[in-house]
Amino acid sequence: MSEQESSEGKAVIVFRQVLLLIAVTLFAAGPLIVHFTRAAEKTVTGAKEPSPDQLIFFALATLPGLIGLINYIASQRTRYELQKDALRQLQHNSANPSEMTDPSKFEPTLVSWLTGSLLLTGVFMIVAVLARFADHNHPSIDGIVYAGYGTYVATLWFMLGRLNAHALSPRFLVNSAIKASIAILIGFIASSSSSFFQVPAGGNAISTKMLLFMIGFFHDWALGYIRKKAVEVFQANQNAATEFPVGMIEGVDDSAADLLDEMGISSVQHLATQNPLELSMRSLYPIKRVIDWVDQALLTLYFREKIVAARELGIRGVAEFVAVYMHASGQLAGSEKEAQELMTALSQKLGMSPASLYLMADACRHDDSVKFVYNLRHFGESKGMTPSGDGETVNPSADTTTPATPDAPSMVLKKVSETDTTSGGGASPAGVTVQDDHSVVS
Repeated sequence: MSEQESSEGKAVIVFRQVLLLIAVTLFAAGPLIVHFTRAAEKTVTGAKEPSPDQLIFFALATLPGLIGLINYIASQRTRYELQKDALRQLQHNSANPSEMTDPSKFEPTLVSWLTGSLLLTGVFMIVAVLARFADHNHPSIDGIVYAGYGTYVATLWFMLGRLNAHALSPRFLVNSAIKASIAILIGFIASSSSSFFQVPAGGNAISTKMLLFMIGFFHDWALGYIRKKAVEVFQANQNAATEFPVGMIEGVDDSAADLLDEMGISSVQHLATQNPLELSMRSLYPIKRVIDWVDQALLTLYFREKIVAARELGIRGVAEFVAVYMHASGQLAGSEKEAQELMTALSQKLGMSPASLYLMADACRHDDSVKFVYNLRHFGESKGMTPSGDGETVNPSADTTTPATPDAPSMVLKKVSETDTTSGGGASPAGVTVQDDHSVVS
Protein backbone atom coordinates (compact mmCIF):
# COMPACT_ATOMS: atom_id res chain seq x y z
CA MET A 1 0.00 0.00 0.00
CA SER A 2 1.38 3.43 -0.99
CA GLU A 3 1.85 6.28 1.48
CA GLN A 4 -0.91 8.24 -0.28
CA GLU A 5 -3.40 5.39 0.12
CA SER A 6 -2.38 4.98 3.75
CA SER A 7 -2.86 8.69 4.49
CA GLU A 8 -6.23 8.67 2.72
CA GLY A 9 -7.31 5.68 4.83
CA LYS A 10 -6.31 7.48 8.03
CA ALA A 11 -8.17 10.60 6.92
CA VAL A 12 -11.36 8.56 6.38
CA ILE A 13 -11.04 7.01 9.83
CA VAL A 14 -10.56 10.41 11.46
CA PHE A 15 -13.53 11.83 9.54
CA ARG A 16 -15.76 8.98 10.71
CA GLN A 17 -14.63 9.43 14.30
CA VAL A 18 -15.40 13.14 14.17
CA LEU A 19 -18.88 12.46 12.79
CA LEU A 20 -19.47 9.87 15.49
CA LEU A 21 -18.45 12.27 18.24
CA ILE A 22 -20.69 15.00 16.83
CA ALA A 23 -23.66 12.59 16.71
CA VAL A 24 -23.29 11.34 20.29
CA THR A 25 -22.65 14.88 21.56
CA LEU A 26 -25.92 16.05 20.00
CA PHE A 27 -27.68 13.04 21.55
CA ALA A 28 -26.30 13.87 25.00
CA ALA A 29 -27.04 17.59 24.72
CA GLY A 30 -30.38 17.18 22.90
CA PRO A 31 -32.56 16.76 26.01
CA LEU A 32 -31.04 19.86 27.61
CA ILE A 33 -31.49 21.92 24.44
CA VAL A 34 -35.14 20.92 24.16
CA HIS A 35 -35.70 21.50 27.87
CA PHE A 36 -34.33 25.04 28.00
CA THR A 37 -35.85 26.00 24.65
CA ARG A 38 -39.33 24.90 25.70
CA ALA A 39 -38.95 26.48 29.12
CA ALA A 40 -37.99 29.80 27.55
CA GLU A 41 -40.98 29.76 25.24
CA LYS A 42 -43.30 28.69 28.10
CA THR A 43 -45.31 26.52 25.74
CA VAL A 44 -45.41 23.38 27.85
CA THR A 45 -48.86 22.79 29.30
CA GLY A 46 -48.76 22.64 33.07
CA ALA A 47 -45.11 23.56 33.13
CA LYS A 48 -43.68 24.16 36.55
CA GLU A 49 -40.34 24.94 38.07
CA PRO A 50 -38.26 21.83 38.81
CA SER A 51 -37.86 20.96 42.48
CA PRO A 52 -34.39 20.90 44.09
CA ASP A 53 -34.23 17.10 44.08
CA GLN A 54 -35.04 17.06 40.36
CA LEU A 55 -32.31 19.63 39.71
CA ILE A 56 -29.83 17.44 41.57
CA PHE A 57 -30.38 14.63 39.08
CA PHE A 58 -29.28 16.95 36.26
CA ALA A 59 -25.83 16.90 37.80
CA LEU A 60 -25.97 13.21 38.71
CA ALA A 61 -26.91 12.27 35.14
CA THR A 62 -23.39 13.16 34.00
CA LEU A 63 -21.66 11.21 36.78
CA PRO A 64 -21.37 7.72 35.19
CA GLY A 65 -19.92 9.11 31.98
CA LEU A 66 -17.47 11.30 33.87
CA ILE A 67 -16.36 8.36 35.98
CA GLY A 68 -15.58 6.44 32.81
CA LEU A 69 -13.44 9.25 31.39
CA ILE A 70 -11.64 9.87 34.69
CA ASN A 71 -10.93 6.15 35.01
CA TYR A 72 -9.45 6.07 31.50
CA ILE A 73 -7.18 9.03 32.14
CA ALA A 74 -6.17 8.12 35.69
CA SER A 75 -5.62 4.35 35.64
CA GLN A 76 -6.93 2.49 32.61
CA ARG A 77 -3.95 2.94 30.35
CA THR A 78 -1.65 1.83 33.17
CA ARG A 79 -3.83 -1.23 33.67
CA TYR A 80 -3.48 -2.22 30.02
CA GLU A 81 0.28 -1.90 30.28
CA LEU A 82 0.26 -4.24 33.29
CA GLN A 83 -1.85 -6.73 31.33
CA LYS A 84 0.60 -6.57 28.45
CA ASP A 85 3.50 -7.25 30.82
CA ALA A 86 1.69 -10.28 32.26
CA LEU A 87 0.94 -11.59 28.77
CA ARG A 88 4.54 -11.14 27.68
CA GLN A 89 5.63 -13.12 30.74
CA LEU A 90 3.30 -15.94 29.71
CA GLN A 91 4.68 -15.80 26.18
CA HIS A 92 8.18 -16.12 27.54
CA ASN A 93 7.28 -19.22 29.58
CA SER A 94 4.91 -20.79 27.08
CA ALA A 95 5.84 -23.91 25.13
CA ASN A 96 3.99 -22.49 22.12
CA PRO A 97 4.19 -18.65 22.05
CA SER A 98 2.44 -18.55 18.66
CA GLU A 99 -0.86 -19.30 20.43
CA MET A 100 -0.61 -16.01 22.32
CA THR A 101 -2.56 -12.94 21.29
CA ASP A 102 -1.36 -9.47 20.38
CA PRO A 103 -2.64 -7.38 23.32
CA SER A 104 -2.63 -4.09 21.42
CA LYS A 105 -5.71 -5.23 19.46
CA PHE A 106 -7.91 -4.98 22.54
CA GLU A 107 -6.92 -1.57 23.91
CA PRO A 108 -9.79 0.93 23.37
CA THR A 109 -9.16 4.47 22.13
CA LEU A 110 -10.15 7.78 23.64
CA VAL A 111 -12.87 8.10 20.99
CA SER A 112 -14.51 4.88 22.17
CA TRP A 113 -14.46 6.13 25.78
CA LEU A 114 -15.99 9.48 24.77
CA THR A 115 -18.68 7.75 22.70
CA GLY A 116 -19.72 5.46 25.55
CA SER A 117 -19.73 8.28 28.11
CA LEU A 118 -21.85 10.60 25.96
CA LEU A 119 -24.36 7.88 25.07
CA LEU A 120 -24.89 6.98 28.72
CA THR A 121 -25.14 10.64 29.70
CA GLY A 122 -27.76 11.27 27.02
CA VAL A 123 -30.03 8.48 28.28
CA PHE A 124 -29.96 9.77 31.87
CA MET A 125 -30.45 13.36 30.67
CA ILE A 126 -33.80 12.27 29.20
CA VAL A 127 -34.81 11.07 32.67
CA ALA A 128 -33.59 14.31 34.25
CA VAL A 129 -35.60 16.47 31.82
CA LEU A 130 -38.81 14.47 32.35
CA ALA A 131 -38.44 14.33 36.15
CA ARG A 132 -40.23 17.67 36.59
CA PHE A 133 -43.39 16.22 35.05
CA ALA A 134 -43.44 13.09 37.22
CA ASP A 135 -46.71 13.27 39.16
CA HIS A 136 -49.99 11.40 39.43
CA ASN A 137 -51.33 13.18 36.35
CA HIS A 138 -48.72 11.66 34.05
CA PRO A 139 -48.38 7.92 34.90
CA SER A 140 -46.42 7.13 31.75
CA ILE A 141 -43.83 9.76 32.64
CA ASP A 142 -43.72 8.33 36.17
CA GLY A 143 -42.80 5.01 34.60
CA ILE A 144 -39.95 6.53 32.61
CA VAL A 145 -38.58 8.56 35.52
CA TYR A 146 -38.70 6.01 38.33
CA ALA A 147 -37.49 3.15 36.12
CA GLY A 148 -34.73 5.54 35.05
CA TYR A 149 -33.83 6.15 38.68
CA GLY A 150 -33.64 2.40 39.24
CA THR A 151 -31.42 1.68 36.26
CA TYR A 152 -29.22 4.65 37.22
CA VAL A 153 -28.56 3.11 40.65
CA ALA A 154 -27.97 -0.30 39.04
CA THR A 155 -25.46 1.25 36.62
CA LEU A 156 -23.50 2.86 39.44
CA TRP A 157 -23.59 -0.39 41.43
CA PHE A 158 -22.14 -2.48 38.60
CA MET A 159 -19.71 0.30 37.75
CA LEU A 160 -18.38 0.12 41.31
CA GLY A 161 -17.63 -3.58 40.83
CA ARG A 162 -15.85 -2.87 37.55
CA LEU A 163 -13.76 -0.13 39.13
CA ASN A 164 -12.72 -2.34 42.03
CA ALA A 165 -11.69 -5.05 39.55
CA HIS A 166 -10.00 -2.53 37.19
CA ALA A 167 -12.32 -3.88 34.47
CA LEU A 168 -14.28 -0.79 33.42
CA SER A 169 -14.44 -0.45 29.62
CA PRO A 170 -16.19 1.60 26.92
CA ARG A 171 -18.25 -1.50 26.10
CA PHE A 172 -19.70 -1.35 29.62
CA LEU A 173 -20.78 2.27 29.10
CA VAL A 174 -22.44 1.52 25.75
CA ASN A 175 -24.14 -1.60 27.08
CA SER A 176 -25.34 0.31 30.14
CA ALA A 177 -26.89 2.94 27.88
CA ILE A 178 -28.76 0.24 25.95
CA LYS A 179 -29.89 -1.54 29.13
CA ALA A 180 -31.03 1.75 30.64
CA SER A 181 -33.08 2.48 27.52
CA ILE A 182 -34.70 -0.95 27.73
CA ALA A 183 -35.48 -0.49 31.44
CA ILE A 184 -37.00 2.94 30.80
CA LEU A 185 -39.27 1.57 28.08
CA ILE A 186 -40.36 -1.32 30.31
CA GLY A 187 -41.15 1.20 33.04
CA PHE A 188 -43.13 3.26 30.52
CA ILE A 189 -45.31 0.24 29.67
CA ALA A 190 -45.52 -1.01 33.27
CA SER A 191 -46.86 2.34 34.51
CA SER A 192 -50.11 1.67 32.64
CA SER A 193 -50.06 -2.13 33.02
CA SER A 194 -49.39 -2.62 36.71
CA SER A 195 -51.77 -5.58 36.87
CA PHE A 196 -49.43 -7.50 34.55
CA PHE A 197 -46.76 -7.31 37.25
CA GLN A 198 -49.27 -8.46 39.87
CA VAL A 199 -49.67 -5.06 41.49
CA PRO A 200 -53.21 -3.80 42.15
CA ALA A 201 -54.15 -0.97 39.86
CA GLY A 202 -55.53 0.97 42.84
CA GLY A 203 -52.37 0.51 44.89
CA ASN A 204 -50.89 3.47 46.71
CA ALA A 205 -48.37 5.75 45.04
CA ILE A 206 -45.44 4.48 47.08
CA SER A 207 -45.85 0.84 46.05
CA THR A 208 -46.26 1.79 42.39
CA LYS A 209 -43.19 3.97 42.39
CA MET A 210 -41.18 1.28 44.14
CA LEU A 211 -42.31 -1.25 41.54
CA LEU A 212 -41.13 1.03 38.76
CA PHE A 213 -37.83 1.62 40.56
CA MET A 214 -37.30 -2.14 40.94
CA ILE A 215 -38.08 -2.68 37.26
CA GLY A 216 -35.23 -0.29 36.46
CA PHE A 217 -32.85 -1.74 39.04
CA PHE A 218 -33.58 -5.38 38.17
CA HIS A 219 -34.30 -4.90 34.47
CA ASP A 220 -32.86 -8.35 33.66
CA TRP A 221 -35.37 -9.93 36.04
CA ALA A 222 -38.17 -7.82 34.58
CA LEU A 223 -37.28 -9.06 31.10
CA GLY A 224 -37.20 -12.63 32.38
CA TYR A 225 -40.65 -12.21 33.93
CA ILE A 226 -42.04 -10.83 30.68
CA ARG A 227 -40.44 -13.68 28.72
CA LYS A 228 -41.95 -16.24 31.10
CA LYS A 229 -45.40 -14.71 30.73
CA ALA A 230 -45.03 -14.61 26.96
CA VAL A 231 -44.23 -18.33 26.90
CA GLU A 232 -47.41 -19.03 28.88
CA VAL A 233 -49.59 -16.79 26.70
CA PHE A 234 -48.25 -17.95 23.34
CA GLN A 235 -47.51 -21.52 24.49
CA ALA A 236 -44.09 -21.37 22.89
CA ASN A 237 -41.75 -24.35 22.97
CA GLN A 238 -38.67 -23.89 25.15
CA ASN A 239 -35.16 -24.82 24.06
CA ALA A 240 -34.56 -28.41 25.11
CA ALA A 241 -30.83 -27.85 25.73
CA THR A 242 -29.89 -27.04 29.32
CA GLU A 243 -27.69 -23.98 29.66
CA PHE A 244 -25.56 -23.72 32.80
CA PRO A 245 -24.99 -20.13 34.01
CA VAL A 246 -21.49 -18.79 34.50
CA GLY A 247 -22.38 -18.37 38.17
CA MET A 248 -21.57 -22.08 38.56
CA ILE A 249 -17.89 -21.16 38.25
CA GLU A 250 -16.11 -20.38 41.51
CA GLY A 251 -15.02 -16.75 41.57
CA VAL A 252 -17.64 -15.49 39.08
CA ASP A 253 -19.85 -13.17 41.13
CA ASP A 254 -22.69 -10.96 39.88
CA SER A 255 -20.31 -8.25 38.69
CA ALA A 256 -18.10 -10.69 36.78
CA ALA A 257 -21.16 -12.48 35.34
CA ASP A 258 -22.49 -9.12 34.11
CA LEU A 259 -19.17 -8.38 32.42
CA LEU A 260 -19.06 -11.79 30.76
CA ASP A 261 -22.65 -11.44 29.57
CA GLU A 262 -21.69 -8.06 28.13
CA MET A 263 -19.17 -9.90 25.96
CA GLY A 264 -21.70 -12.49 24.81
CA ILE A 265 -20.56 -15.10 27.35
CA SER A 266 -23.77 -16.07 29.10
CA SER A 267 -23.20 -19.76 29.81
CA VAL A 268 -20.52 -22.19 30.93
CA GLN A 269 -20.26 -23.51 27.37
CA HIS A 270 -19.48 -20.02 26.08
CA LEU A 271 -16.83 -19.52 28.76
CA ALA A 272 -15.21 -22.90 28.14
CA THR A 273 -14.66 -22.12 24.45
CA GLN A 274 -12.96 -18.76 25.06
CA ASN A 275 -9.27 -18.05 24.64
CA PRO A 276 -8.38 -17.07 28.23
CA LEU A 277 -5.66 -14.68 27.14
CA GLU A 278 -7.94 -12.75 24.79
CA LEU A 279 -10.69 -12.73 27.42
CA SER A 280 -8.28 -11.32 29.97
CA MET A 281 -7.28 -8.47 27.67
CA ARG A 282 -10.90 -7.71 26.79
CA SER A 283 -12.14 -7.83 30.37
CA LEU A 284 -8.99 -6.56 32.15
CA TYR A 285 -9.43 -9.24 34.80
CA PRO A 286 -6.08 -10.78 35.88
CA ILE A 287 -4.85 -13.41 33.43
CA LYS A 288 -4.45 -16.13 36.04
CA ARG A 289 -8.00 -15.58 37.29
CA VAL A 290 -9.46 -15.90 33.78
CA ILE A 291 -7.38 -19.02 33.11
CA ASP A 292 -8.84 -20.53 36.28
CA TRP A 293 -12.39 -19.69 35.12
CA VAL A 294 -11.88 -21.34 31.73
CA ASP A 295 -10.22 -24.31 33.42
CA GLN A 296 -13.27 -24.80 35.65
CA ALA A 297 -15.69 -24.27 32.76
CA LEU A 298 -14.06 -26.98 30.66
CA LEU A 299 -14.50 -29.55 33.43
CA THR A 300 -18.06 -28.38 34.10
CA LEU A 301 -18.92 -29.21 30.47
CA TYR A 302 -18.06 -32.84 31.24
CA PHE A 303 -19.41 -33.15 34.79
CA ARG A 304 -22.33 -30.68 34.42
CA GLU A 305 -24.28 -30.22 37.66
CA LYS A 306 -22.15 -32.92 39.35
CA ILE A 307 -19.12 -30.63 39.29
CA VAL A 308 -19.80 -30.02 42.99
CA ALA A 309 -18.89 -33.67 43.71
CA ALA A 310 -15.50 -33.19 42.03
CA ARG A 311 -14.86 -30.02 44.03
CA GLU A 312 -15.50 -31.94 47.25
CA LEU A 313 -12.51 -34.10 46.30
CA GLY A 314 -10.37 -31.08 45.47
CA ILE A 315 -10.68 -31.30 41.67
CA ARG A 316 -11.79 -27.84 40.52
CA GLY A 317 -10.69 -27.71 36.89
CA VAL A 318 -9.95 -29.87 33.89
CA ALA A 319 -6.19 -29.41 34.23
CA GLU A 320 -6.28 -30.98 37.69
CA PHE A 321 -8.54 -33.76 36.44
CA VAL A 322 -6.19 -34.60 33.57
CA ALA A 323 -3.14 -34.46 35.83
CA VAL A 324 -4.71 -36.90 38.30
CA TYR A 325 -5.69 -39.19 35.43
CA MET A 326 -2.15 -39.13 34.02
CA HIS A 327 -0.79 -40.11 37.43
CA ALA A 328 -3.37 -42.87 37.82
CA SER A 329 -2.63 -44.31 34.37
CA GLY A 330 1.13 -44.16 34.84
CA GLN A 331 1.77 -41.43 32.26
CA LEU A 332 3.23 -39.25 35.02
CA ALA A 333 5.52 -40.82 37.60
CA GLY A 334 4.68 -40.79 41.29
CA SER A 335 1.51 -40.93 43.42
CA GLU A 336 -0.01 -43.61 41.17
CA LYS A 337 -1.79 -45.41 44.01
CA GLU A 338 -3.27 -42.21 45.45
CA ALA A 339 -4.39 -41.07 42.01
CA GLN A 340 -6.15 -44.36 41.34
CA GLU A 341 -7.95 -44.12 44.68
CA LEU A 342 -9.04 -40.58 43.85
CA MET A 343 -10.31 -41.61 40.40
CA THR A 344 -12.28 -44.45 42.03
CA ALA A 345 -13.77 -42.09 44.61
CA LEU A 346 -14.66 -39.59 41.88
CA SER A 347 -16.36 -42.24 39.73
CA GLN A 348 -18.53 -43.24 42.69
CA LYS A 349 -19.52 -39.66 43.39
CA LEU A 350 -20.37 -39.09 39.72
CA GLY A 351 -22.36 -42.34 39.53
CA MET A 352 -20.37 -43.79 36.65
CA SER A 353 -18.00 -46.73 36.20
CA PRO A 354 -14.23 -46.20 36.61
CA ALA A 355 -13.74 -47.33 32.99
CA SER A 356 -16.09 -44.60 31.75
CA LEU A 357 -14.34 -42.00 33.86
CA TYR A 358 -10.93 -43.04 32.51
CA LEU A 359 -12.25 -42.82 28.94
CA MET A 360 -13.64 -39.36 29.67
CA ALA A 361 -10.31 -38.24 31.10
CA ASP A 362 -8.45 -39.60 28.07
CA ALA A 363 -10.81 -37.66 25.79
CA CYS A 364 -10.10 -34.51 27.82
CA ARG A 365 -6.37 -35.11 27.47
CA HIS A 366 -6.62 -35.03 23.68
CA ASP A 367 -8.75 -31.87 23.53
CA ASP A 368 -6.78 -28.92 22.13
CA SER A 369 -8.48 -26.44 24.48
CA VAL A 370 -7.56 -28.59 27.46
CA LYS A 371 -3.95 -28.84 26.28
CA PHE A 372 -3.74 -25.07 26.02
CA VAL A 373 -5.19 -24.47 29.49
CA TYR A 374 -3.07 -27.28 30.95
CA ASN A 375 0.11 -25.62 29.71
CA LEU A 376 -1.01 -22.21 31.00
CA ARG A 377 -1.56 -23.64 34.47
CA HIS A 378 2.08 -24.83 34.49
CA PHE A 379 1.41 -28.24 35.95
CA GLY A 380 4.89 -29.68 36.24
CA GLU A 381 6.92 -27.09 34.33
CA SER A 382 8.60 -29.86 32.34
CA LYS A 383 5.45 -31.90 31.82
CA GLY A 384 3.26 -29.58 29.85
CA MET A 385 1.05 -31.07 27.15
CA THR A 386 1.67 -29.81 23.63
CA PRO A 387 0.10 -31.20 20.46
CA SER A 388 2.61 -32.92 18.20
CA GLY A 389 2.41 -33.11 14.44
CA ASP A 390 0.18 -36.19 14.43
CA GLY A 391 -2.24 -34.70 16.94
CA GLU A 392 -1.03 -36.86 19.86
CA THR A 393 0.06 -35.46 23.20
CA VAL A 394 3.77 -35.51 23.86
CA ASN A 395 6.10 -34.52 26.64
CA PRO A 396 8.15 -31.55 25.35
CA SER A 397 10.97 -32.14 27.80
CA ALA A 398 13.16 -35.18 28.15
CA ASP A 399 15.20 -33.74 31.00
CA THR A 400 15.11 -36.35 33.73
CA THR A 401 16.68 -34.00 36.26
CA THR A 402 13.49 -31.95 36.60
CA PRO A 403 10.67 -33.07 38.89
CA ALA A 404 8.38 -35.51 37.13
CA THR A 405 5.39 -34.94 39.41
CA PRO A 406 3.40 -31.71 39.08
CA ASP A 407 3.01 -29.79 42.32
CA ALA A 408 -0.72 -29.01 42.07
CA PRO A 409 -1.99 -32.62 41.77
CA SER A 410 -0.16 -33.56 44.96
CA MET A 411 -2.44 -31.22 46.88
CA VAL A 412 -5.45 -32.80 45.22
CA LEU A 413 -4.36 -36.37 45.81
CA LYS A 414 -4.22 -36.02 49.58
CA LYS A 415 -7.95 -35.22 49.52
CA VAL A 416 -8.68 -38.88 48.95
CA SER A 417 -7.52 -39.73 52.45
CA GLU A 418 -10.33 -37.53 53.79
CA THR A 419 -13.02 -39.32 51.76
CA ASP A 420 -14.16 -42.76 52.83
CA THR A 421 -15.64 -43.74 49.49
CA THR A 422 -13.06 -46.12 48.09
CA SER A 423 -13.54 -49.85 48.17
CA GLY A 424 -10.28 -51.24 46.89
CA GLY A 425 -7.87 -49.61 49.32
CA GLY A 426 -5.62 -48.25 46.57
CA ALA A 427 -5.95 -51.00 43.97
CA SER A 428 -6.33 -50.12 40.31
CA PRO A 429 -9.95 -49.63 39.19
CA ALA A 430 -11.54 -52.98 38.49
CA GLY A 431 -11.70 -53.86 34.82
CA VAL A 432 -9.52 -50.94 33.73
CA THR A 433 -6.15 -51.51 32.08
CA VAL A 434 -3.89 -48.77 30.77
CA GLN A 435 -2.08 -49.94 27.64
CA ASP A 436 1.27 -48.76 26.37
CA ASP A 437 -0.38 -46.35 23.94
CA HIS A 438 -2.18 -44.74 26.91
CA SER A 439 -5.61 -45.88 25.77
CA VAL A 440 -8.09 -47.34 28.27
CA VAL A 441 -9.94 -50.61 27.78
CA SER A 442 -12.37 -52.65 29.85
